[in-house]
Amino acid sequence: MNGKIPRSNLKYNYTWKRDNGDGEYTGVQDRIRIDKDEGYEVIYFIERFFKTQFIESFQPSLADLHRVEDILHLPELSSVVMRDQLMIEVADRFR
Repeated sequence: MNGKIPRSNLKYNYTWKRDNGDGEYTGVQDRIRIDKDEGYEVIYFIERFFKTQFIESFQPSLADLHRVEDILHLPELSSVVMRDQLMIEVADRFR
């Protein structure tokens, strides 16, 4: 896998527009929180995860992508929505 993640590579079903939990653009809140039901936010998070957690030459596989998705959807992480905390939680479980 290289660069942008196509939505067809995702394992889970997502909405591809703002869902009922979102209001109008909320500025800072949209940058620091992740809605795990929205595909665009999940793709952005996963791309940032691989970019920040690994050396640039690392090429994540489809299995790696699905592993991150599985971690994002763990019941014990259901209440974790802050991007920085979620990045830590996913990194701890991915290694």
